[in-house]
Amino acid sequence: MHHVDIPSGELNEFDLPPVCIITGERQGVVFKQVKFSWYPRWVGFLALLNLLIAIIVAAAMTKRVKGTLPFTEEAWSRWKRGQVIMGVSVVAAIALLIAAVSLLSADVIPLGLAALASCVAIPVLAWVYFLRGRGPQVRRIDKDSIALAIPNGVAAHAITVHFLAGLRPLEREDGEDLDADGVPVRAVCARHEDIVANHVCTRCGAFMCPRCENRVRREAPPLCPGCWELRTRNIAVEAKDPGITLADSGLLVGVISVIPMCYAAHVVSLVLNTVSLVRNRHADSPRVNRKKAIAGLALTGIGLLLTLAMRLYSGGG
Repeated sequence: MHHVDIPSGELNEFDLPPVCIITGERQGVVFKQVKFSWYPRWVGFLALLNLLIAIIVAAAMTKRVKGTLPFTEEAWSRWKRGQVIMGVSVVAAIALLIAAVSLLSADVIPLGLAALASCVAIPVLAWVYFLRGRGPQVRRIDKDSIALAIPNGVAAHAITVHFLAGLRPLEREDGEDLDADGVPVRAVCARHEDIVANHVCTRCGAFMCPRCENRVRREAPPLCPGCWELRTRNIAVEAKDPGITLADSGLLVGVISVIPMCYAAHVVSLVLNTVSLVRNRHADSPRVNRKKAIAGLALTGIGLLLTLAMRLYSGGG
């Protein structure tokens, strides 16, 4: 798998090159709707303390992004088919696990062990043969970009080069003299015939002057006014759904930690709210996040005091 970082708001057909991310082909490419979700992997360690707390924190810190990616129809169908097979294999594994427990309880040991082994083997085999390396996988989502692992190295290189295209001149193969910005020396702006063009729209090829160029970022390829208007009209740039922030999840677990004797919640709340307080200690950080962290720690303190009081009461009794 090859890693690419796609800037926020640019997961769409106007800001990505038309190259299939699975095969690297440029012919017959169509953009398909995709959705990705991600949460910090350290949340998995919370399952060692308490599975319910881990699920709550994972749900609270999940970030989501949706947009479009380029595929050929064949590659897209193969990837979606793999996802369906994987889903069916998980359902079959759950059914086999239930059957294995029933058979082992009934002392049908050979069949029970076979069913138990199958409930593990079937999803693993489905993933290896039908899903691994067949499509994009999310590695990270943050406020600046989404990091993806894609199967094709040619596509990864094309995407990376495309996002830096605004910093280098375009190349032409017709032998025409170009200026420092890759524009024919005699070209004029498509909308202002009295102004010399200094950029070429990377989507439609129109020449444009500095007044006409539009960019998503400084490094992004320039778009002419027509393509920019079309982009604005046809693409609802999806703001990433940050889910519940670290401060929110800390406060949520802090509320749970008020329950006496809930030691796992106490530990998780202390960690989450302390980290949140440290991250939001700067003056430019949202004050509400600092207040949430302090409230979470205060609620945890109440829970610890109630726990101590109950232990003293039970010991005195």
